[in-house]
Amino acid sequence: MRVVKEDELNFLRQELHYLVEKQVIPTEKSEEIQALYEVRDKPSFTKTLLYVGSILIGAGILSFIASNWGEIGKPLKFLLILGIFFGCNFTGFKLERNYPKTSKSFYYLGVLVFGAGIFLVEQMFHIGGSIQEAFLWWSLGILPLAWVLRDKWILLAAAVFSLIHILDSSYLQGEVIPFWILVWIAAIYYLNEKISFSRVTGFINGLTLLAFIGTIISYFIYRFEYFDYPYVHGLIYLAIGIGLVFLRGKIREVYVFLGYLVHGVAALLLSFEDTWPGQVGWMYIAFSLLYLLFLFYLIKKGSLLSIIILCVMIFRFYLDISFAFLPKSFVFIIGGVLLLGFGFYFEKQRRKGEGVHE
Repeated sequence: MRVVKEDELNFLRQELHYLVEKQVIPTEKSEEIQALYEVRDKPSFTKTLLYVGSILIGAGILSFIASNWGEIGKPLKFLLILGIFFGCNFTGFKLERNYPKTSKSFYYLGVLVFGAGIFLVEQMFHIGGSIQEAFLWWSLGILPLAWVLRDKWILLAAAVFSLIHILDSSYLQGEVIPFWILVWIAAIYYLNEKISFSRVTGFINGLTLLAFIGTIISYFIYRFEYFDYPYVHGLIYLAIGIGLVFLRGKIREVYVFLGYLVHGVAALLLSFEDTWPGQVGWMYIAFSLLYLLFLFYLIKKGSLLSIIILCVMIFRFYLDISFAFLPKSFVFIIGGVLLLGFGFYFEKQRRKGEGVHE
């Protein structure tokens, strides 16, 4: 993708919008052209001052409200929260044309106030629910703002909050499947593609989807207790991770990277004897051998990430065996030599296949 400044991309978008309105080019072509460009923000002293300042102001206002919370009547509390929230957004709107950086700092302040307001209103009206549920509403509330402002940082915050929500213990333990989170995942994915694709947001959103799949697995395990919990999760996530890796070229690289991470962690889990049911405890050896062969296959295809996973797997078995048979001093010395060897081999392969390896 071509990296440009934010104001340059905004100008391009305006021109493309004009050409679409004049029916010079179709909407699909406009979106295709925009997808070729990417904004890479450089650290700005002005932005840093404004954003840190907005955070400090938000923290100060919320600290003042919280410290005097018991002495303020409920109607005044509610109006105070609404007033600060709408005031931040109105100020941001008014400054948007002439002072865009300052404007964004007020929008970000509004996002903070909105989230804090959710928690304070829950406390004020004694509304039940977990902390994770509040993060869900926080994510929902700022999604429209991310779309209107086309702001990747607010969208990232929405993705993080949705991930925090799905980590609720009731979901992870399989008590209920949060199907509604799919709407959030789809919305964040769509906005991330339309605004300006952020790898971090894509990665966080991918983790949320994986966590959702975990809630489905836990739901069925919760009802059919004869399933052994660890190895079922491990095998399913292993298949998902390998599937993402083999979709390379059809999906974005961040999701391929997520695939490597998922199947690597799943394989590490499945390489322990305790993960498997007692009657097939020996399976961890057979699985580990097959997985190592699979890693060699990926390495032959030019995957540096597979070299890292292979090193982790070898080191895991080294520690498992050496602690049982070797003095601790030898364990650390040999372990250090192994790590140095892995690092040398990794650097050698990277130099050898630069541009071919991942």
